[in-house]
Amino acid sequence: MAKTTRTAAIDIGSTKVACVVAETDAGKKTSIIGYGTAPPDGFKQGVVVNLDRATESVTSAVAAAEDMAGGKVKAYRTFVGVSGEHIKHLEGIGAVPVRKPAKGIGQRDVEDVIRQAQTIRLPNDEQILHVIPTQFIVDGQKGIRNPLGLFGVRLEVEALLVIGAVTAIENIYRVLERLDIRHRFLVLQALACSFAVCEEDDKELGCALVDLGGVTELSVYREGEIRFVKSLKVGASNITKDVAIGLRTTFGQAEEVKCKHGVAMASMVEQDETLEVDDASGRGTKQVSRRLLASIIEPRIEETLNMVDAEVRKAVTGEGLSGGVVLTGGGSMLQGADVLAEQITGMPVKLGLPDRLIGPKEVTKDPRFATAVGLLKYGLEGRYLFEMPGSGIWEKLTEDIRGWFS
Repeated sequence: MAKTTRTAAIDIGSTKVACVVAETDAGKKTSIIGYGTAPPDGFKQGVVVNLDRATESVTSAVAAAEDMAGGKVKAYRTFVGVSGEHIKHLEGIGAVPVRKPAKGIGQRDVEDVIRQAQTIRLPNDEQILHVIPTQFIVDGQKGIRNPLGLFGVRLEVEALLVIGAVTAIENIYRVLERLDIRHRFLVLQALACSFAVCEEDDKELGCALVDLGGVTELSVYREGEIRFVKSLKVGASNITKDVAIGLRTTFGQAEEVKCKHGVAMASMVEQDETLEVDDASGRGTKQVSRRLLASIIEPRIEETLNMVDAEVRKAVTGEGLSGGVVLTGGGSMLQGADVLAEQITGMPVKLGLPDRLIGPKEVTKDPRFATAVGLLKYGLEGRYLFEMPGSGIWEKLTEDIRGWFS
């Protein structure tokens, strides 16, 4: 009889480190059974800047998830998100003759053409994170998703190569090794997030996923696959800083008042209220206007969404995104953020909740857990597109191909 299996995800975000554990029963039903968060001490925008403090942060989040789930994360397959300004993408093209045309295109042919697609010159400080086929071409016939079994004499592929900095990747591995987490896979956070909040139809039609966290992670999908990824320096953390400066209060108090009383558009404050906040000088509390709070938040989120819109327009180069925009992350929780995004982008906008797995509402109804839940979904679908250093990116290529074509 099939046993239950467990999967873990670690999201290293710019405002928190989150660990989520899921259990899959014999009937293939998956439920979230544990979660934990910790401040991202030792990290700066997802990159390790202090190894000891970073290890403590991840340890804290993992320990909280383990206590709730009743088990050790190091015993599970663990999917870890990677993000940051060091991430970039390039186009890869490969072409090979089919080994045995009469028998149809086989897995070895696909392996060969994908190897060809990633034979590019990279600096010594960069490495490939993901090789994502966007289309296969058989004897000039374009738009093929699954070439296996087709007759053809020449197989080509167009792929998106996601590149990351070796230093950033290796330092994440150093943290995981200190926790003895060895059965681990690195996944681009923007890609993982889509598994939690985007419908497949939206990806087919074309959509932009905007993860409005401490910084903003943008990805664009067309014909079912990711085509563009960009990390923007601005995000919810900048809004909090602006609130702290504008209200002359502490960063912690600014975050609290932003989450409880903030709105994305000052016009949404129909009846002004008086809020009580701590004074930054430490001399007790003071009264501030909610309309003032909104007037501080709106310019910053408007700036962020304008930057998103500019990047999307460059990425799609005149082609429309019929699936619109999916807005997620902590910043999306601001009342009116979706309305403002719709006004700026001119596209339909919907809020993305990570509710595609069963679990506590503190996780499934909170967009701040979108990446963590997406990492779980990504792992459960078997799409292991990056391996540990030394194991080789091709070691599990058979599983990769099965994941792409399933």
